[in-house]
Amino acid sequence: MDVLTGVFQILALVIAVGGVAKIVAPAAFAATLRALRIPGGTALARVSGAVEVALGVGAVLLGGRAAAALVAAAYAAFTVVVVAARRAGAASCGCFGAVAAPPSTLHVVVNGGSAVLALLAAVAGPPALAEVLADQPLAGIPYLVALATGAWLTVVADTTGAQLLDEMAAVRRLGPTFRDNARAATVPARTVPARTVPRRTRSDRGGA
Repeated sequence: MDVLTGVFQILALVIAVGGVAKIVAPAAFAATLRALRIPGGTALARVSGAVEVALGVGAVLLGGRAAAALVAAAYAAFTVVVVAARRAGAASCGCFGAVAAPPSTLHVVVNGGSAVLALLAAVAGPPALAEVLADQPLAGIPYLVALATGAWLTVVADTTGAQLLDEMAAVRRLGPTFRDNARAATVPARTVPARTVPRRTRSDRGGA
């Protein structure tokens, strides 16, 4: 088993995770579809999730060039959706259901890189999961744990990491405003001297 096979199976698992999330909580992806003016709503979101689950699980269990090519095509499609969602001003791409996944640059890079890696796996022809586990120690349990961990880290990068970058970008955009406000607060206010009224003396009153 080479490293590329493990990476490919992690990417396939991430697709399956996203599919399950869309089935359980389709509202976020349905909102993205509406932002992109794609009809179908919740029903299409759930159908998309079911297709993703079948693709991800099938790619891991069966392997093969065709499955890897489909995974590469899926990630290429995800990249297009994220880019379109960014241009449409969508708050989330809806890739992982109710979990917020802002359509950030990081999300585009992760999906694009995943498409390239899956395409490389398609050229090599990844083996089925049973073949991989047959060569692993301890009945392949450490390998399965590594797959689950890798898939979890990828999801975290696409959700929490993307959200963090989105918030950092918002802070940078507000930076000049904060600096201007702070500068205005440090400028001393100009004081206007009070006018003094001269007191009238007794002689002044007597001559009136």
